[in-house]
Amino acid sequence: MRCFIVVVLTVASVGAATAAATASCAMSEEFFARHNSSADDSHEPEATDCLTTNPRNENQPNTGPVCGGQCCGRGRETQLGSSLRRVAERRAAASTRPIAELLLSTRRTLQEHLTALSHQSQNKTAVLFAQVYRGHASRAHAPLGTLYEDIRALLRTDSDRDVTGEDLGSPAPRDLDASARRFFRDIFPVAYHNVLRLEAKQFTPEYEECLKDAYDAVQPFGEVPRQLGNSLSRSLEAARALLQVLAVGAGALAASERVLASTDDECTSKLLQAGGCARCRGHSARPCRNYCLNVARGCIGSLVSELDAPWAGYVEGVERLARADADAALRALDSRVSEAIMHALENHVILEKKVRQECGPPTTVDVPSLTSPRPTPGTARRDALRAPPPDAELLQFAASLAASKKLFLTLADKLCDEPDFAHEGNDGCWNGESIGEYTKALAASASLNDQRYNPEVAGGAPQDPRVAALGDRLRQARQLLVSHSWGNTPAAEAFMQGDEAGDEGSGSGGRGYPDDGYEDSDDGSGEGSGLGGPIGGRNFVGEETTNPAPPKTSGVSKTLPTLMTVCAALLTTLGHCLT
Repeated sequence: MRCFIVVVLTVASVGAATAAATASCAMSEEFFARHNSSADDSHEPEATDCLTTNPRNENQPNTGPVCGGQCCGRGRETQLGSSLRRVAERRAAASTRPIAELLLSTRRTLQEHLTALSHQSQNKTAVLFAQVYRGHASRAHAPLGTLYEDIRALLRTDSDRDVTGEDLGSPAPRDLDASARRFFRDIFPVAYHNVLRLEAKQFTPEYEECLKDAYDAVQPFGEVPRQLGNSLSRSLEAARALLQVLAVGAGALAASERVLASTDDECTSKLLQAGGCARCRGHSARPCRNYCLNVARGCIGSLVSELDAPWAGYVEGVERLARADADAALRALDSRVSEAIMHALENHVILEKKVRQECGPPTTVDVPSLTSPRPTPGTARRDALRAPPPDAELLQFAASLAASKKLFLTLADKLCDEPDFAHEGNDGCWNGESIGEYTKALAASASLNDQRYNPEVAGGAPQDPRVAALGDRLRQARQLLVSHSWGNTPAAEAFMQGDEAGDEGSGSGGRGYPDDGYEDSDDGSGEGSGLGGPIGGRNFVGEETTNPAPPKTSGVSKTLPTLMTVCAALLTTLGHCLT
């Protein structure tokens, strides 16, 4: 009888509580629907004793183990925790993916630009040969094609291997110093034929072979081949390194996203407690700002916070190497070839003497005249290097990337801007236990050091060994970038240690581009093309000369007389004072 009375009273009180709970839970239904969290409480234990637990009532939801709220049972809590964890993962990805896409799109654009520019430059240099060597120009096509193919080989990279960093620091597929030397060696017989003006004759194969063998001793083109080889090697190997490193950065961001998706169950519960428990208790309040930040920094940010310093160093390295030096080297290539040709022509007397010492007088065979008409200026302009230098694009890219320097240290904070987590202050909000004020200390950042003082997630999330591997990969990429920025100089060593004193040596100063030579002119004369007029700033023998521009007076020469005058005046004044 007594048991019956207890049951009746209990049922009556539960009925009243159920009615109130139903009214308050209605406020959270939209939230539950958004997160696809049904009221599945099938895992809740049944009541077995009238004195120890309430009888199960289908109108009263059972409370879950984390929130203990009347609106969520165990099943709903599980669904809601998984959904809020995915929200955190998506928010982190929203910060990393645009940067990864920026890296890959810049890589693709730069690679396509330089490859297209190499084809245009090859055509332009072929036009130069057609004008200078006329009917014999075809003999230079094979060496020219080999040189440019070696150039393009450096620009071809395996994106899959680059993402994993497998090829970082590996030797370039072509030695452009050797390629340039081989190119000039192979065209030497054609150039020497032009020096001797043998219109209807051609060297015998044996004599041509002797000329090639004598190339190093004769040095027909002066210092131009060495300078050109150094310039191509330095700039294009740097471009290759930049292409590789851009892929490595994108790969590291994608890998960090996978690390962030591995949040453990404890942190899932913390996210549920912060973002869902207020709703499970029938409240519509969001978590307090500092409460959200503590949970986010401890559960999400600490997973990847150790990538902060490697990523910042990586960004600095990319900023310093994101230059258009390879663009400038390709644009200057035909002009440097012009200089080499002019050197051979201007020094023909010495050149002939050296060749006779090495190979004797020329042995030739008669061939039909191969003279072809000189290309018109219009034809030359069709091969102009129209693609503009990518300086502006690279500057914009570097500026956008620089804004991400603290990406991994601030990544987790973005979660607290999500609608379900966003609250501006720390009053009248969900503090993890009730609606009120959040008074606990705020962890300064997501770093492991600061997580020791995080009141919500003691010590932060456990460290994933993948993070250490990603950090090493980013450091290796930075080291490669630095090696191509300055080489083995003290400035490079300082930069590797985080010293910014080497800014001046980064090569980021002004850089002029050589005149393409094929720009349209008002009168259509094609002057200044480098083909119909002077080559490499000088003229071929027998062609019209133009009056050179007066030499420019350097700033130093103007300053020195002024300084000397001031010093003399000071000495005179000092002498008067002493007397």
